[in-house]
Amino acid sequence: MAATSISQPRHFKEWIEVIQAQDELEEDEQIDEKPREVLGQVRQLTEEVRQDPQHPKVFAVDGLDKSWFCQKGSITFKRADEQQQNFTLEVSFVGSELSRFGDDYADLSRAEQQATINWLLMIGVAREDYQMTGYKDCKSSGFYFLLHCNYRRTAWRVIGCPHNGHLEDVHGNKFTSNPQDGGQFEFPAAEDQHMSVRYEDGEVWLVDGQEKLVRGLWDVGEEAPQATLPSGRYIPAILTPNCPSHFHAEVRA
Repeated sequence: MAATSISQPRHFKEWIEVIQAQDELEEDEQIDEKPREVLGQVRQLTEEVRQDPQHPKVFAVDGLDKSWFCQKGSITFKRADEQQQNFTLEVSFVGSELSRFGDDYADLSRAEQQATINWLLMIGVAREDYQMTGYKDCKSSGFYFLLHCNYRRTAWRVIGCPHNGHLEDVHGNKFTSNPQDGGQFEFPAAEDQHMSVRYEDGEVWLVDGQEKLVRGLWDVGEEAPQATLPSGRYIPAILTPNCPSHFHAEVRA
């Protein structure tokens, strides 16, 4: 019996042609795609983050969620001295009347408090060979401190990320990195505050001004969390939140 061919409906053929055309367009876009232009000390900047072209150390991101960290963007930086592995990444929030703390925040009207920015930020170190996506980078790219301002804007609560380690202060006291637990590390929040991540001899420290606060004890597959990171090359990194944020960031040796 001779084989018979099954004819395809006209609309089916048109649909296939549209899909093929879209695939070809996407391939062309991937081929023509160019890395985003960055300025100054920046190594990589995802599309969610804006860099001020007149002041390349100033960055901003928009968003809606002040209650918890949901990543919306990433920035990595060059080391200040590429011959040295140690570095300090210093950040300070900007925004003047939109970024008050403590009593100055309490004196604002409800509408002004609602408009307040700078509630969250994640700062730390990333593996040099990791390509940031702007989404859930904290789970695989490196080691970070999550800063979350309390509702009165009097203190920063801090946990480590990934969350399966701990924080340890200069006196040896340990603090949880589980976001669901109480007893998280806190330190005072203030306007014009300069906070830093210091990568020093394989350890990651959170610094307020010139004062070392806590270091990360990271779960890296050993019997107990370790202060020293796995061997490798690391670079300064910031993960931005889905929350209005405006900050200055600078890398020092």
